[in-house]
Amino acid sequence: MSILIFVSIILYIISIVFVITGLFKHNLLPVSSYDTLPSVSIIIAARNEEEYIGNLIEDLVSQEYPVDKLEIIIVNDRSEDETLSIINTAIENYAFIKTVNIKDIPDNLSPKKNALTHGIEKSSGEIILLTDADCRVGKLWTASMAYSVVRQDCITIGFSQVQNEFGTLFEEFQRIDFMSIIFSNAGAAGWEQFWSGTGQNLAFYKRDFFTIEGFTKVNDRVSGDDMYLVQEISKIKGGYIQLDPNSFVNTSSMGTLKGFLNQRIRWSSNAKINFRKAPLFFGFLSIVLIYNSLILLFALLMKSWIIMFCIKLFFDGLVIFLGCKLFSVRTSVIGYLFWAIFQPIYIPVIGLLGLRGKYTWKT
Repeated sequence: MSILIFVSIILYIISIVFVITGLFKHNLLPVSSYDTLPSVSIIIAARNEEEYIGNLIEDLVSQEYPVDKLEIIIVNDRSEDETLSIINTAIENYAFIKTVNIKDIPDNLSPKKNALTHGIEKSSGEIILLTDADCRVGKLWTASMAYSVVRQDCITIGFSQVQNEFGTLFEEFQRIDFMSIIFSNAGAAGWEQFWSGTGQNLAFYKRDFFTIEGFTKVNDRVSGDDMYLVQEISKIKGGYIQLDPNSFVNTSSMGTLKGFLNQRIRWSSNAKINFRKAPLFFGFLSIVLIYNSLILLFALLMKSWIIMFCIKLFFDGLVIFLGCKLFSVRTSVIGYLFWAIFQPIYIPVIGLLGLRGKYTWKT
């Protein structure tokens, strides 16, 4: 048993040090001008988003980017509420807003991938920007993300953060948990390992989407479209983590514990496909799952869990602290401690349920 504890501690520390050292390998892009601005198509897949879509449209029409170079395509994916009505009103007021209406789901492609594919195929821009209907963006979001794609000629992985709108510990837990995912991916990217990103904030050349044959290689996967895009495009072009605060995206927290767990289980369901596609990523996820599971197990059987938990508390804290410094964001110590205490409980749960595919999706 002592050997198992020792090996798990060593592997966990190595994994976290890998992330921490990678966080030091990022730099802001130097600001420079270019003669011709690229044309940009912003694609949003929306299904029953009447509560949020109006706010996002308000942000997008306020972008400080030439209107003749900007196109907004909102894919209405079989919405049953007022989403389409809100979109149509926006189209009447702004010529650069367009819509694609999805009425049926093909048997060979998941709803989200189908919606994104239709939107990208109908787009005219050189650069594709992706975000979600429940997000908020700043006025320079388009310019910042497009600039990084042009300068780096690769897929740009933008930063996204959960807003703590009501100041609750549950919201702060979600905020820190999402940060831990973003920061881990950023750390790996520092070593040129582009594991994943968030569909709330991605940018890439349209031609690169067709070079990787769109989503045809993963048409049977319900989720994971963002992870697939990052992994596949980075293989042919590389990737870039955008640190400019003007590019950051804000999103709302999940309103219920059930909704939060379902979201995380859905995300974790994509872990197993990385066994062959991204073995280092799969290894990292496996180590995190096993380490947290051992803490939970030993908490019931022996005192060794205290040592393991303290090690985790320290090294995870370093990741959160350095990640916040890198992206110039803040979080609370109380929120971190709350997250750290409950993570060894929920990580094994969502990991195992994710492997079994125990989640629901908009249908």
